[in-house]
Amino acid sequence: MKINQQLKPAEKLYIQVWRNPIFYGELLADVNAEQWHTLTGLAVFMNGDGECNPSLSKLKQILGLRSIASVSRRIKSLEFARFNGYSLIEVIRKKRVKNTQGKWTYINNRYQLNQQVITIFATANDPTSVYSRQYAEKNRENKAKHLRPLYTDEKRNEDNITRESS
Repeated sequence: MKINQQLKPAEKLYIQVWRNPIFYGELLADVNAEQWHTLTGLAVFMNGDGECNPSLSKLKQILGLRSIASVSRRIKSLEFARFNGYSLIEVIRKKRVKNTQGKWTYINNRYQLNQQVITIFATANDPTSVYSRQYAEKNRENKAKHLRPLYTDEKRNEDNITRESS
C-alpha cells in the first residue's frame, strides 16, 4: 500500500499498548515473546470493547504459524497468562463439536482482551470516530488554554508605547 493512499475508516484504527503495565507492572517480564506475539495478533481484530473473534486460520496466517494447533496452543497459554490478577485474554467458547480425529473442539470462539494492557483507538483525523472527535476537541481546548498565557503581543505593544514615551 502506498503511504499517501486513502485508508478506509476501519483501517484508521491503531493498537494502543499502555505504558504502565510494562514500565511499572513488569508485564513483559511475566509473559513470554510467544504470548506477546499472539496478544498483538489478536488485538488486530479487537473492537472498542476489547472483543474479537478471528478465525484460527486467519490468526495462523498473520502470526506466520504452520498449523492451527499451534494457534490453539498459544491462545490456551495466553489465557493462563496473568497481569494484576486478571488474565490477558478471556476465551468465550461457543459451540462444541467433534473434529475429524474424534476430539471435541470449540468453534466460533470469542476473545476478550484485557484493556488494562491493550486497546484500540482511531486517528484524530478520522471524522467517523466519536472518540477521535472528542479527543481532538479536548486537545484544541487544552492547547488554547495553555497557549493563552504565552500570547504576549498586547503586553509587548504596551511596552513599546512605554519605551517610546520615556
